[in-house]
Amino acid sequence: MTSTQRPSRQHVDEHRIFSALPETLRERVLARAEIVEIDRGETLFHEGDPARRIFLCEAGQLKLYRLAPNGNEKIIALLQPGSTFAEATMFMEERNYPVNCEALKASRLVAFDADDCVAMLREDVDACFKLMAMFSRRLRQRLTDIEALSLQNATLRVVNYLLQLQHQQDASEQLELPTSKKHVAGLLALQPETLSRVFAQLQEGGVIQVSGRRIRILDSERFNDIAYGLAIS
Repeated sequence: MTSTQRPSRQHVDEHRIFSALPETLRERVLARAEIVEIDRGETLFHEGDPARRIFLCEAGQLKLYRLAPNGNEKIIALLQPGSTFAEATMFMEERNYPVNCEALKASRLVAFDADDCVAMLREDVDACFKLMAMFSRRLRQRLTDIEALSLQNATLRVVNYLLQLQHQQDASEQLELPTSKKHVAGLLALQPETLSRVFAQLQEGGVIQVSGRRIRILDSERFNDIAYGLAIS
């Protein structure tokens, strides 16, 4: 892991929280920020480590995950370029990272000093409200995720995940998984073989076509019916 470069003003301006700060506060944030480069498979932080920094992913891909006592891994989130993370740790009584973070690809991050960020937020109400709005969106997504994992069968989880990708990628028929099928399975709390079986069933039913990470929706009507619980795959 290296952190020898300094970020540009653009990095601060693109951050969803800091973009709301006035000029003088943004300059203060930039003065303490730094670029962090991390190799594939390298750990950025472990669960329980002191949370001294928050991050913006500029390039690459990372996963946030926790380990069960039996060693099983539960992926909490997959982070793509433009993702920000660890902001909630700024408000914890004991400021420690609640998850592990590992690079799935060589990644380039902008790291912001957490103490500086807290000081900035104390001085700017608009930035605080923007942060609360972001936390509210994330909470709503987490509730949706919990509902999916607890109430939906494997097929519904997979189809609804593809539906989310469809919206995120602004796609109609052609989708691309952002990471390996193994990590997609982990995100959906499925075994890799279960994910493969669901893909095979949907493909045999003429709903989708799978080629590596590329997925083509062949029958949009049936795909949407499955997503909304109106059909059985």
